Amino acid sequence: MRIRVATCLTLPEPDPDEELLLAALAEAGVSVELAAWEDPSVDWDAPVPAVIRSTWNYTRHPDAFLAWCERVARAGLFINPPDVVRENAHKRYLLDLAARGVAAVPTALVERASAVSIDALCRERGFERIVIKPAIGAGSWGARVFDASDRAAADAHLAEWGARADMLVQPYLPSVEGYGERSLIWIDGAITHAIRKSRRLAGDEESVSGPFEISDAERALALAAIEPFASRILYGRVDMAPGLDGRPCVMELELIEPSLFFAYSRAALDRYVTALIRRVRAASASG
Repeated sequence: MRIRVATCLTLPEPDPDEELLLAALAEAGVSVELAAWEDPSVDWDAPVPAVIRSTWNYTRHPDAFLAWCERVARAGLFINPPDVVRENAHKRYLLDLAARGVAAVPTALVERASAVSIDALCRERGFERIVIKPAIGAGSWGARVFDASDRAAADAHLAEWGARADMLVQPYLPSVEGYGERSLIWIDGAITHAIRKSRRLAGDEESVSGPFEISDAERALALAAIEPFASRILYGRVDMAPGLDGRPCVMELELIEPSLFFAYSRAALDRYVTALIRRVRAASASG
């Protein structure tokens, strides 16, 4: 059995899952090829099952990346499916979550090149301290926090970044500083474990700890967020934190290339590998 694991030519930071995943697949008798999605020397039209792992530069080239997903999926099994990837690439999904009754951090979407006053927007939404970040982005890229006294600086940041991209304006959640942002990992139909991430904005490094107990409210929220995709995906991650009302709310729903923090749960790694192999065999048997 041969599987391609998709990465990128230059990782912006080390992938903590890579070594563990490749070793576990090799132990299971899988021939693994780690290949960069944007590498022109790779024959991505070959009918080799492919799973996304660390394509972490896709946010800089979203159109090319989504076209690549479609191309590889035409050749064979592609995980997670390209239509799920397309829907998840733009964080307007936070508005979709809220529309179907899933608690998500309040979000104002400012479309590219829109003339928007941060002061007016915040007065309308009741926002005080805010976060502004790209709607297609990852990590701390383009994300900044602004106090209520910094509306002019916030306007400048929105104008600079919003000239070329859709942007999000959200209330800053103080809970990320103490309780932290919790990442619940979902693999093949089950939540396997949870870790805590420290606050991460422009220039910050990510700090991870865990695993942590998962409350009933957190579990229910994660399952509700993933429910529409559950029958079609192998993996996902739901990042959440207590909102201003103290109840957990979704900050990110990661269905493309999230770190799954296998170092904190060998059971999660084994579940991932077993489910991936099962999907590859099923695709091969169906023709």
